[in-house]
Amino acid sequence: MEKEKIIQQDPLVSIMMPVYNGYPLIKASVESLKKQNYSNWECIIIDDGSTDDTPVYLDSIEDSRFIVHHLNNNSGRAVARQKALELCKGKYIGMLDAEDLIHPDKIKIQVQFLEQHEDFSLVTSALCSFGTKTDILLVRGATNTGENIFNGINHPVHAPSLYRAEIAKKCSYNSVLRLGEDQDFLEKYLSFNPKFFILNEVLYYYSELDSVTKQKIKKNYYLYVKKYFKEKNYKQTFIFALKYIYSLIFFPFMSIDSLLYKRGRKANIKETNEFLKYCKPIIDGVIKKAYK
Repeated sequence: MEKEKIIQQDPLVSIMMPVYNGYPLIKASVESLKKQNYSNWECIIIDDGSTDDTPVYLDSIEDSRFIVHHLNNNSGRAVARQKALELCKGKYIGMLDAEDLIHPDKIKIQVQFLEQHEDFSLVTSALCSFGTKTDILLVRGATNTGENIFNGINHPVHAPSLYRAEIAKKCSYNSVLRLGEDQDFLEKYLSFNPKFFILNEVLYYYSELDSVTKQKIKKNYYLYVKKYFKEKNYKQTFIFALKYIYSLIFFPFMSIDSLLYKRGRKANIKETNEFLKYCKPIIDGVIKKAYK
């Protein structure tokens, strides 16, 4: 009876989607969202000054649940996310970056959890990283599932999370940051209530494996060292400094595949089958066209 009551109430969920020059890959994200088994959502798409066909495509979407806002200039993800946050009207707020996909039950499962557990600030899940040029499927964020208390280090994964708008609206994205704006936002958010829950299932599919390189990983480590040192967060500075030193010494002797598997574990049979069922048809129909 409790679940039926929650489903009938259908609280509005706002999905934030920043995009810059995302055509045609953003079509996959839009199609994925349309397939949700939960209908009361709005998607706030912030076009961050795109110069390709993204603006034309966005303005052609006929589904009124997609609310498109165009920025005149490319200002960065933090600015785009902040603009989306200001426009959200839902009780809950989620993320879906252009090029990514979500499980058709993601919104329904996470709304039900937050409706039934008011003491948790957010609910998140594992995500599955994929690429259009590789068969590798990596699952991340699947450790420490269940109840967690944020301690400054155990960040939940930003992308699969569903937030309470009443808390999220008290926070903001740092427009100065070009890296780690999502982690910075999470730390602010969890300062209001550090209790969060990690579901033991993959609900978010992250398109990243085509763009991961050794150089990019090393650069990110270095930028995080600078970021945390500037913030006087010396614990995180030390952690990323060690990662950066490790990358300088060992990356030349490691394959990119071995590095990828250090970022997560191989998807199991259930996770692989769900990816093939829910994502591959969209990937075949939309994403792969971008690489022909």
